[in-house]
Amino acid sequence: MINLQFSFNNPEVIPVLVGHRSNETTEERVVRKSHASGRLMIEPTEKCSIVDTLDGIESVGYELVDAFHQERIDPKDPTGRRRYHTVRFQFARSETAQISDEFKAIRDQIRNEFQDICEVAQWRVRAFLNPFYRNGEEVQGKNAVSINFEARNPLFHPNGEPVLVWRKDERGNRLGNAPVPPKANRDLVVVNGEVSLVAT
Repeated sequence: MINLQFSFNNPEVIPVLVGHRSNETTEERVVRKSHASGRLMIEPTEKCSIVDTLDGIESVGYELVDAFHQERIDPKDPTGRRRYHTVRFQFARSETAQISDEFKAIRDQIRNEFQDICEVAQWRVRAFLNPFYRNGEEVQGKNAVSINFEARNPLFHPNGEPVLVWRKDERGNRLGNAPVPPKANRDLVVVNGEVSLVAT
């Protein structure tokens, strides 16, 4: 499995067709956090472009099998009242993929919504090689790659106008005659079957 999970505060970013799971409870958060964590594959890296990520994953034989949205408890709020949003897209090897008829009917549209998320923002990226769980139980000898996208940096304003920023030198002085679109530090791509970050 490959899981791509987006975390953000703005509910308007949630894709329209992605199914909603019930909001996370305190007990569910404890269970989720109790699962064995995996090995960090990609250190948290700011301002990454993920425009080519979907094509890369599909090019090595994975296909979209599920997608859902959930409100979760913000760990920085000790009262448990503050929430954030997650949207997870799950991919499986084509030869083992099991897809519900309900999801099949809207998969192409959800794939387009996924690509929209990738094209309208840059993200902080980190990735883990995790144990694989089925029905809450760890499956020995199986792993799942989890790629997390946080700290959304939009490329467009709500009115559709592109975000523009001034380029600056190492002292903070402005460069050029006008602001320009933000430049990504890295691209998340699939190279030789492996997910990796490459310099832009």
